[in-house]
Amino acid sequence: MERYITFQEPHRVRYTTDEGVCIHDQFIKIRYEFTTVESSIQFQGDLRRKDLVDFYDVDVVWTNVHGRTDSFGKVKGIGAIQRLKLWRDRYTTFHSLSVWANKTDGQYREYDIHCFDGEVRGRDDRAKQLRLNASGRRHNTGDDHHSHRRFSLAHRMRPRTRTSDSSEPRSMQPTLDIRYLAIQFTERQAYRRFLETWLYCHSSDREFNGIPFPPNHFELPSPQILPGHSPDLPLSGWQNHTLDSVPEPSDAAEATP
Repeated sequence: MERYITFQEPHRVRYTTDEGVCIHDQFIKIRYEFTTVESSIQFQGDLRRKDLVDFYDVDVVWTNVHGRTDSFGKVKGIGAIQRLKLWRDRYTTFHSLSVWANKTDGQYREYDIHCFDGEVRGRDDRAKQLRLNASGRRHNTGDDHHSHRRFSLAHRMRPRTRTSDSSEPRSMQPTLDIRYLAIQFTERQAYRRFLETWLYCHSSDREFNGIPFPPNHFELPSPQILPGHSPDLPLSGWQNHTLDSVPEPSDAAEATP
């Protein structure tokens, strides 16, 4: 599944010789075939400028707008028999979920985790199902065209500088137009793993609130400073330390010739 990547929009492809002569320049439909899954994951992460945290095989993903089944009882949702991926933004450290909506518009849907409540409701451990309720949802739920981001190459190739969107307070950022996002997992192990990872990612996003963290940056914990303890002096006997007085200059020294 991961070795083949297809884009809906055409890409401009150019071929040049070693001498720099262009022999092909045309917009064509692209399908990438990778030799390894690792290289495919790296490619997807570089396009999104995100790192893959984990992935989960799912039977169906649905919302209150696109139900789990159609009017004939056939499983539909927004995507079925797909791979749900958990990403971490390399700049803001925010986490997001992406899935291919093969049952609707054939585009990738991407949802920010901080747009959902941290508490997982509608859990059915036996059926390996759960429901993520949207937080701060608007009352208009007739359409979910604002409830997600469709992944495209042009959309993800954003500049490396921080945008105004990421600096807005969370209350000012767009909220979901769906009531919930429901997921049915294929394997029980993946279901349990998602529950554990969800709690960590949601609390992390809520704590840091999208504050950019420099990559490859490490911070050591500060030494514990006890009350009444000066970090510049030894712990024993520093309370009795007195500063020597500085003699004041004499009047003769201050007089000018």
